Amino acid sequence: MSATPIRVLIIDDELPLRQELRTMPWHSFGAELAGEAENGEEALELCEALKPDLVISDITMPIMDGLELFRRVKKRFPLIQFVLLTCHSDFHYAQEALKLGALDYFTKLSFDEEDMKALIEKAREAIRREVDLKQYEQERMKREIASLPESEVSDIRKIRREVLLAQRIIENKLGEPITLVTVSAEVGLSSYYLSRLFREETGESFNDYVTRLRIEKAMNLLQTTQLKVYEVAEQVGIPSYRYFSQLFRNWTGVAPTDYKKG
Repeated sequence: MSATPIRVLIIDDELPLRQELRTMPWHSFGAELAGEAENGEEALELCEALKPDLVISDITMPIMDGLELFRRVKKRFPLIQFVLLTCHSDFHYAQEALKLGALDYFTKLSFDEEDMKALIEKAREAIRREVDLKQYEQERMKREIASLPESEVSDIRKIRREVLLAQRIIENKLGEPITLVTVSAEVGLSSYYLSRLFREETGESFNDYVTRLRIEKAMNLLQTTQLKVYEVAEQVGIPSYRYFSQLFRNWTGVAPTDYKKG
């Protein structure tokens, strides 16, 4: 049985380079071209819509450069692998990206089919390692919950272990997209049952719990760090500045900018 194709998204503001990449024999590499964008802002939207496995991006682009795009993609979609295409003058940016966790970088003039073939395989191995690590962390959390002494369970009002596990998962993923569907799958319950159980055991809905933790973390970051409001929003898993500001005001009664000043 053949492996699932690696879904690739390419980003470059130069049409000739995108056209050249389109002609790559993707299927022979075990990959498929999922889409393309000409700037970082458009690329973020496509990452949300297409869920690619691998992003290949130019560094120097209008609106949002490749390095900033890389930071935002890895924050919101940690399993997506990221490769930068550079000019020689961009080399120090590429080195910085590697330090931050980029998969690789290539200079535009020397990039060829053999490089792409090797890159696809490298991406496949990196994804496999990260999935294995994620599964290991989930199993570790389950073991921790299962090993809690009964006295500790009573201290937290005998909350069902499945709900405790869901709470741990949420706390560990506040900076990522969190849905009832994904958390219930990790816990091993149906979405409907976890939702009902969560409210019964904690007194609040799943969504309210997630939002409360995000707002509490945002309040702490606004008061204790120099992060800008939009950066705080990204740190707590709400990439839309406008939505974050509205949500923050609804929960606290003040705008995040005013809260930070105060």
